[in-house]
Amino acid sequence: MRKLAILFFAMIFSIGLTAQNLTGKMSGTVSSDGQPLVGANVILEGTSSGAATDVNGTYYIFDVQPGTYTLRVNYIGYKSQ
Repeated sequence: MRKLAILFFAMIFSIGLTAQNLTGKMSGTVSSDGQPLVGANVILEGTSSGAATDVNGTYYIFDVQPGTYTLRVNYIGYKSQ
């Protein structure tokens, strides 16, 4: 019975840890003069997270921790913003 109780509390504890690890997703479109920029690099400053835009200029960055971020966009021939 004691082993069962320990297993139960271990399972409850691990569920609590999983519930605390909430992440989100950032997405958007990078364009210039209304035209999508294909292959632009979008980076969350201060992290190692980022993505490249697709053929529609759209990017998706997954597993983003809650907080406030600055996005940096790099594209060949354009000044970084």
